[in-house]
Amino acid sequence: MPREIDSAVFPHLDADLGRVRDVLGPVQLRGRPELTALTDQGPDTSRRLVRPTLTLLSYYLLTDPAVPADDRVVRAAAAVELMHLGSLYHDDVVDHAYERRGRPSANVVWGSHMAVLGGDSVTFSGMRMLAELGQREVLAAMIAGEEMCAGMVIEAADLYVASRSEQSYLDTIDGKTAAVLSLACRVGAMQAGRSEDEEQALAGFGRHFGLAYQLYDDILDLTSTAEEMGKPVNADLPEGIYTLPVIRAAARNRDLANLLRSRMTGEQAARAHELVIASGAVDEARAVAEEFIDQAGGHLAAVAVDPRARHAMTAYVRSILDRRTSGPAVPAQVTQPPGAHTDGLPPQLAQWLRSWLVDTGLAVTPAEAEYHRWIGAFWGRVQILPPAADAAREQTAYAMAVLTLMWDDLFEDPQLRAPEAVTALRRGMVATLRQDPEKPWRSGAIPTAWASLWPRLREGRTTRWQERFLDGIEEWCEAAEREAHHRINGYIPSTADYLPLRMSISGGETALACVEVYQDRELPSKLRNHPVIRRLEELVFFVTFVENDLVGLDQDEADQVPYNLVRAVRHETGCTRREAVEQVQRQVAEQRAQLEALIRYVPALFRVLPGMSGRGKNYTEIYVNLANVGLWGRESGRYEQTSASAAPDLERLRREIYLPAAEPAPTAG
Repeated sequence: MPREIDSAVFPHLDADLGRVRDVLGPVQLRGRPELTALTDQGPDTSRRLVRPTLTLLSYYLLTDPAVPADDRVVRAAAAVELMHLGSLYHDDVVDHAYERRGRPSANVVWGSHMAVLGGDSVTFSGMRMLAELGQREVLAAMIAGEEMCAGMVIEAADLYVASRSEQSYLDTIDGKTAAVLSLACRVGAMQAGRSEDEEQALAGFGRHFGLAYQLYDDILDLTSTAEEMGKPVNADLPEGIYTLPVIRAAARNRDLANLLRSRMTGEQAARAHELVIASGAVDEARAVAEEFIDQAGGHLAAVAVDPRARHAMTAYVRSILDRRTSGPAVPAQVTQPPGAHTDGLPPQLAQWLRSWLVDTGLAVTPAEAEYHRWIGAFWGRVQILPPAADAAREQTAYAMAVLTLMWDDLFEDPQLRAPEAVTALRRGMVATLRQDPEKPWRSGAIPTAWASLWPRLREGRTTRWQERFLDGIEEWCEAAEREAHHRINGYIPSTADYLPLRMSISGGETALACVEVYQDRELPSKLRNHPVIRRLEELVFFVTFVENDLVGLDQDEADQVPYNLVRAVRHETGCTRREAVEQVQRQVAEQRAQLEALIRYVPALFRVLPGMSGRGKNYTEIYVNLANVGLWGRESGRYEQTSASAAPDLERLRREIYLPAAEPAPTAG
């Protein structure tokens, strides 16, 4: 039973809300059960059910509260809640919100495109239910929908307008919030079969309550905490959304008005917040909200109903407005790498890697075996991955990662200047991949290293996995060849082209395969193709490689590396180096925050996806480990040379596998 509701007055409210919950549920996308989670945001999505409660109370007021609600009322209540939930998807996209009620928002999890479509699906599901009730109900909903959109348009048009009027603000909240709360009361009253005047009075009650509701919400954005609200707070000011306290404070403080004229830095937004709080405008806004509550009570007083019922309904809306929290929120959790602080890999594994580098000939001296750009990638203040259960698989996965880093250096080496040499390197690499491990096509360090790893990599793997792995590396070689040609030609991509080009040389498939080997698991292709998983992988690789761009910017500029986002921004916009770095830092911080939020959602997704056969936990571990690599890779020692580290002779390694265009490629057999 909602708090402050007298069960003696409304004895069936709790049970009727349970019936509403039974009607609510994810929209089923025919034939695609794996996408159902898009419209199912968890059991707490509608935990307070404010709008359905108003629908039921409005019905009870005009009928006999001692009798359970008719099924039509239950469906009307559920329909209004679905319209509200659908609008939240759109709100989060527009607001770039990362959380909703303590959980990752749909746009973070699925991306903005899918979130908008999911919101549309939920909204139209509610509209269909109202249409099934009758023409009057759906017409009222359409009018409320129009008002809601109009309110949002007005708000968007007045972003960063320091002179925004109070009327503009009131028009906004009347549409975006009050219209749906008014609809909730109206459709409840409709089911009672009473006069139109009484329906209008209940609708007026809901509208003025809605104005007060949004005013209090905007006040809480300035005065509350994220833990209390279950969503980010102090967010409106930096986004240029100026609410009533801000409007009133700016009208009498020129310094504040000047700050509001354009986008603010974090420091400026904090200063603006201080000025608003100090102005006393928050208390004034509370007084305006109280006026709206009085007006709502006036509408209710015009309806001839049992005074006890009127009082109980007024007490309910007062309890909502007096809230200081929105219920228990799930605290934000930043993905942290497991393990204690360490100076690097476990000693036995580190020694094995050094020996493997020397034994295969990839390193010819102990100092080369310490090369910071290869083995240094795994030194850091934390151990990113938990220990593997199988030492042999652990060795294989790390050795493959080192080999991939070495291949990357072969193509990025600024000493590689001849286009025909780049092509010969790519042909030699592919021939090495496709060789018979028992009969290497050419002697040398790289063929030897590959011949030592490939049998171990494919052990226990399906044929499909092996083919995907080899195809992924071959595609990477082609992309690395293209990047090397771009470096030689001085080409810098546009910012639009940067991501697909950078993704093509990210080695993402190889990184994921290494984690699969490390954990002795194999991800099903159906899972890899799920839109949430595709988005997760894109975020992991974007964060990993753009942070690599920032950390390695000096060296990339010296080597004329073409695929660096800072260089792409400078080339495209003509801005200064500092401006480009700041822009990229903001972009990667946003993507990193989304990745941290999304990885928290993955266990919940795997619990509801069909066909997991109890393996969801294992698959979750793969993606958590992959995300940790992306989130904490910048902490590695890859970017700082140590006294024990010596650069290897990359041309020596290339000469061993060059395969000129005139020389036919060997075949395995």
